[in-house]
Amino acid sequence: MIPLDNLEKCSTHLDEHAARYLSPREFEEYTAISGSERSRQVRALLERPIAHFTIINEVYFRARWAEALRAVHPQQGLVLLEVASGDADMIPQMMARDFPHSRYLAANTNQKLTASLRTKTRAIPVDVAVIEGDAVAVGRHLAPESVDVVAFQHGVNDVLQAILCDQAGVDTTHADWMATLPRMIELVRREIDRNTFEQNLKPAFLALLEQLLKVLKPGGLIVMNHYMFQLDLDWGYPPALWENLIPIVRTWTKDIPVYREASVEGFAPQWWLFLKK
Repeated sequence: MIPLDNLEKCSTHLDEHAARYLSPREFEEYTAISGSERSRQVRALLERPIAHFTIINEVYFRARWAEALRAVHPQQGLVLLEVASGDADMIPQMMARDFPHSRYLAANTNQKLTASLRTKTRAIPVDVAVIEGDAVAVGRHLAPESVDVVAFQHGVNDVLQAILCDQAGVDTTHADWMATLPRMIELVRREIDRNTFEQNLKPAFLALLEQLLKVLKPGGLIVMNHYMFQLDLDWGYPPALWENLIPIVRTWTKDIPVYREASVEGFAPQWWLFLKK
């Protein structure tokens, strides 16, 4: 596996990032972990599919998104739309520290995950709004050219799986997401086995990017990242696809000439994609 990041750099700044991006309760949880165990967890996070999601992971991903957003949007007044966030709150928690009084929007279809996200973000000093519905219809909810950054924080796979579920008539709005995941993986495997993955997914995915283009400001960026969970591999996710989602999507986006890929130093192209309008 290509490492997610530079181990020495991440280890050096881990305590600093923990103090900045964790709540007091979370920081107590962090400091209760021994230094050697923190080092072990950081190495495991960066060098292997993630088997356990711990407070170390939260520190890393909050800090990493902070670096990414400072690189592409250094000024304040950020308006960010996250696609398929589920109930992961790394980005809004980070924004509360680095971009206070900014605006965080999430486009979510799953009702249970949306409710959980609202609970996690209700007390932070960021204007939070959740669009309950398919992100392809985001133009019905947001004004044209009103968003600075669109983020896919480990959301590319969720979008692709939701597309397959929609095609197969599998409910992803009212169902428990994790309970539905084995069926999603089954659908992904079927597409790979039939060699129809690109044929059946690329048009719908590019249609979504076309709609996001309308709400993105000129010069705004779509930022995608990905990493692997061991659970998905254990449940049968095709390993080559799971590891190479970003490179695959990168080739698809070349069909939308309005976007051009931006190179951001320090972010591995295997795991990150920056598309500028």
